[in-house]
Amino acid sequence: MKNNKAYMPKDALARHEDFDVWYPDGELFLSIRGTWRSERDKVLIFGRMGGEMGAIKPDAKALTYYLKLERWEYVLHTRRIFQDYYVNGMRWQIDGTISEPPLYFVKEDDFEKDVHVRVVPFKNHGECFEIRAKDVAKLRIAVAAVIAMGIKEEYRGLSEGIEDPSASKLAKAKNWLFAGKGKTYEQLLEEEAAR
Repeated sequence: MKNNKAYMPKDALARHEDFDVWYPDGELFLSIRGTWRSERDKVLIFGRMGGEMGAIKPDAKALTYYLKLERWEYVLHTRRIFQDYYVNGMRWQIDGTISEPPLYFVKEDDFEKDVHVRVVPFKNHGECFEIRAKDVAKLRIAVAAVIAMGIKEEYRGLSEGIEDPSASKLAKAKNWLFAGKGKTYEQLLEEEAAR
């Protein structure tokens, strides 16, 4: 049986407690543990045999998340919370939000949909996110990215913002100078209203 799907409880992050992710047959896929007090807390990922195999760790401002799995590390960038994400290292553009599924992880190279996330009822666990990857090898990183997106949205963290292509050279220089500061959810709403 090809295990290219994983199921995560839809309300797992809202409960602020440890949770499990399962294979389609109900077997344990990953166990997720953290302190869950704030967006800046590190989250540990344990494999089905119990050993730590990864982590989700925010940077100092919780602007980006480092997704470490075994010996590889990826970075989740939030361009606009609830709208636009990017996974550096996988070159995945994620348009959408886990608060309003379904959503797709699209490869930047050929615009192929690599991962699909939707909500389905799952074996005595209620509503769960079904995370389905075309390639089994990408399932773990897809699950880690969904969890990081969920943390970002649960705590309404900072977004990097998107550069305006029609901005003047002075505006672009200011953006470059103050890059990495992040925009609050309220600032993004104001920008949307001004457009």
